[in-house]
Amino acid sequence: MRRTARGHGFLLCLLLNMLFRFEWAVAAIILLAIHFWMGWPLFFVWIALGIWFLYALFVTLILSLANRAGNSPTPQQPNKNPYSKSNQDYPHNT
Repeated sequence: MRRTARGHGFLLCLLLNMLFRFEWAVAAIILLAIHFWMGWPLFFVWIALGIWFLYALFVTLILSLANRAGNSPTPQQPNKNPYSKSNQDYPHNT
């Protein structure tokens, strides 16, 4: 996830993730239509919307944790190769 200068990276990614997974909300829309047509309880609509939101939140959290784990820079290590020359071995023209 790209971090913006305003610090709204997580919320923006969550909203985009919910948009990309909109097919999960289609079940809630169908259940809402069945509620008005056949009189089913509205509880099923809220369950479907909750599953959609929690799934998108879970995927966003996993991606943000993976991003945070991969952003640490590797510290510079000394050259231990005996066949390579270091900068100190070259004569400097001063």
